[in-house]
Amino acid sequence: MIPHPRMKPKFVIPLEDNGEQVMQRLDMLLKSDLCPAMGQVLKEHAYVALPRDRRSFLSPYLNLSVRENRAGEKILVGRFSPHPHVWTGFMATYGAIGFAGLGGLVYGWAQTLIGQPGTLMWAFPVSLALIAFVWGAAVIGQGLSADEMYLLRRVVDRAAGTFDDSSNPASRPGNGSS
Repeated sequence: MIPHPRMKPKFVIPLEDNGEQVMQRLDMLLKSDLCPAMGQVLKEHAYVALPRDRRSFLSPYLNLSVRENRAGEKILVGRFSPHPHVWTGFMATYGAIGFAGLGGLVYGWAQTLIGQPGTLMWAFPVSLALIAFVWGAAVIGQGLSADEMYLLRRVVDRAAGTFDDSSNPASRPGNGSS
């Protein structure tokens, strides 16, 4: 089953040891010259991203935090998102389109109340179509950056001790990697 596209996808890793040790390993890994990512670790929070020279407009950022679940067990919660400026731009676009559509709907309704044709009511369905288009662009961007998301997740899995290369299609038997 293919997972449905989500805004800012997230994952949860149950931790066998305490979160401080995982964050210390992540910090050491990020400071290593061999690490394909960069980032910053602050106590129980961290962010991981691609180095600036490999980053593009669509490149994801991975925000991490150590939390306790309801059973009192430590978990590592990761959430992928675009660069904060890109995310803010998308939200501002949604807001502007939604505001224009709602304004057109209200103005068109007011026109019909005074006996004029409510032609601006068309702004509402047009705004819904534009919002769907912007959402589709975000989903396409997420798909185009899937390899980068995999790379960032792999760095975190190595630090958490949960790395399993069998999730990489290139490492499966019969794919030339044996």
